[in-house]
Parts: sequence; C-alpha cells; structure tokens
Amino acid sequence: MKTDQYQRQVVDPGDRASKFAHTINVESFHNCPAIEIVPHQPDNFRGPVGFRWKEHILRAMLKGYNAADQWNTLIEVENDGAGGKPQFFTLIGTRDALFDLGCEIITMNADDFARTGRLPCIIVNDMNTKGITKSSFHLFQAIMKGYGERLKQARLVSITGETAIMKHSITAFCDTGSDNQLVLTWGAACIGLCNQALLIDGSRITANMPIVGFWEPGYRCNGGTFFTDLILLLYGKDPRELVTNSNVRAFVEKLTIPSLSYAPTICDIVGWNHDGSVGRTMADVCGIANITGGGVWNKFSEILPEGVGADLDTMPDPAEVLATAQEMSWGTALQLSDYQAYGTFHGGCGMLLVAENDQEANAIIRKADYDGIVAQVVGCTTKSTNKQIRIQSRFKQRKELSSLHPE
Repeated sequence: MKTDQYQRQVVDPGDRASKFAHTINVESFHNCPAIEIVPHQPDNFRGPVGFRWKEHILRAMLKGYNAADQWNTLIEVENDGAGGKPQFFTLIGTRDALFDLGCEIITMNADDFARTGRLPCIIVNDMNTKGITKSSFHLFQAIMKGYGERLKQARLVSITGETAIMKHSITAFCDTGSDNQLVLTWGAACIGLCNQALLIDGSRITANMPIVGFWEPGYRCNGGTFFTDLILLLYGKDPRELVTNSNVRAFVEKLTIPSLSYAPTICDIVGWNHDGSVGRTMADVCGIANITGGGVWNKFSEILPEGVGADLDTMPDPAEVLATAQEMSWGTALQLSDYQAYGTFHGGCGMLLVAENDQEANAIIRKADYDGIVAQVVGCTTKSTNKQIRIQSRFKQRKELSSLHPE
C-alpha cells in the first residue's frame, strides 16, 4: 500500500503537536480569575473554546451601554509576534533554550497591552513550523511546557492556538535541513480589558517628572535582523558551519536570553485586581513606553505630548549582548553607532515609565524590586518645543546624543 506522504509529513505531526499544545492550554484555564472557561466540548482539541467574563465585569461593561460615547469597561484585542527571535533558539537547538521561547510572544503582547493601563487576560497563538519530526518533537514539547510556565507567571489564559506544518514556507538563516531542528515562527493575539479610569495615554506628562527604567537583560525582540545580518557578515552563510561554530553559538546563546514581561507588575501598579475589577493604585504613572522595535527614539517619543522632551542622563549599561553586538560590528559595513544602537535596540531599559513625582517613582521602584525587576530613575522630562530627547550614552562612544541630531 502506497504511503500517504502528506499525511505522514504534515497532518499526523501537526495533529500530534496540536493535541499536546491543547493540554498546555487546558492547564492555563484557571490562570486569570476575570474569566471562566465553558468546556462544552472538552475533547475537541481543534475547535473553538467558549469563555465568559465574570459577572462583576459584565456589569461594568453595561455602564453607559446605551450611549455611543460613554463606556466604563471594554474588551480589547492586540496582536504581535516574536519576530526573528525564534531562529536563534533554533540554532542553539536544546530543550533548555527552547523552554524559554514562549516568553517572547507573551512579552510582545501582554506588555504592549499593559503599557496603556489595560489588563491582558487571554492569549491565542499561531505557530508555523517547517516540520515536526520524531527527533524534533521533544523540542516542541519543551517550547509548550515553558510556555505553560510563563502563562502562569503572566496570569494569562491560552485559550486556543494553531500549529501548522509549512514545509516550503518557513525557514531560517541557520536551517540545515536536519530533522533534528525545529524551525518556526510564532505570533499571538491578546484579549483583555480596558477601564476608563485606568487608561494611560501620556497626555498628563509635563516637564520635571521623573522617568523610571526597567532594566532588560536580553534584546527584547527588537534588532533581530541586525543580529542576523551581522552573523552572516562575520561568519558566512553556510548554515552547517554556523550551527557548529563555537563563536557563533556563544553569541547566539546571549540572543536567547528570554525577554522579561513587566505586564503583571504594571497592572498591579496602575490598579487592576487579578479578577479584572479596579482596585487601589500603587503609584501615579503618567506614561509608559514599551521599548521594542524603533528603540528609545521612537517608542519613548510616542508617549510625549507636544512641548515635552526628556533627558535620559542616568540610563543603565545595556545588556551584555547589545554591547557585544556593537563591538562585533565595529569596523564592518554594519558598524553601529551609539545613536543607532538606541534606535535599533532598547538601550538597557525594556520599559520606561513617567511618574507624577519622586514619591511615585520610588513607589514604582519598590514594587519592581519586590517582583524581581531591576529598576532605577534614568532621567526626567523637560520643556521642549520640539520634543527633544537627550541620552547620555552607555554604549561604546559614551557621548551625549540628541533626537534632533541623528547620525
């Protein structure tokens, strides 16, 4: 009897992976007390999953329901992905490394949700892989188990997801064609709550407000293309040589340091209770920037109102991997100036928060410290007709940089 190759290479491994991922999803169903899962078809691993908001949330949603311009609480949705970061995990190719990959889609979605005062509750994910084989299935299991652990920490329910085998569509710069590799891309969407009283849009930011930075040990999904281009430039394009080169592996291991999710801390600070009700605000936060693609120059400037700039004169040293990448680029066609580094990368802080005053900044730092986040005051807002941001660089050149004088 002739073997059904499509069934063997695509359908069967996809179903096996989806069933395993479904068990991880089910384990997350009690992570967020704002919602209740309604398992009306509990054995259907590939179908829709029902949920409902708790009664107190529904009552909040009904306030002002009959007026088009009035509302108290809304359900909102956002989506993002892990960008090019999964390919670095592919190159390392160990269970320990891949266990941390789930951090990326959680951070990219939940932290963007939280930075405006919203509460992330549910995540749905979409993973596309080149293939899942008998020899790579244990890597997929490691990804999902790690994802489950991170969901608990983030207080998120992974309500459903999709795992697709796309043999001819998914690849990576380190793809050797080996059945031992797991080559993938991963994206997600986040569903959560918005309450009018807790919204943060930056409009209350004025001059002379302290800015608190949350230090980031890795590269936080912004700048992956630069890292890939740099590796290819310095070490060649043969993936078989790249995955066995000890220098490449040492550098890429730093690239797989998981991104930190600050969302639970932010939600606690702004006043969300875990069950989706509004509680006590821990500190008055006037603006939050999640420093991902576009770096400090773009992401922080977006939250500043007209007439306000910032002096970031006490930024922390950037993560080791960022400084290393700049050194590796020096003298090459990809030479990265300090100015470019603060636009390509986060520059040391994965999140920047503008506090009402010094007392509120200290409250933010105390909460961050309690949650294991390294935080410090990194500067203050200023009067500026052109929203100038100045940074005292902690990269190689160590000079003062200005958003008005790009290099």
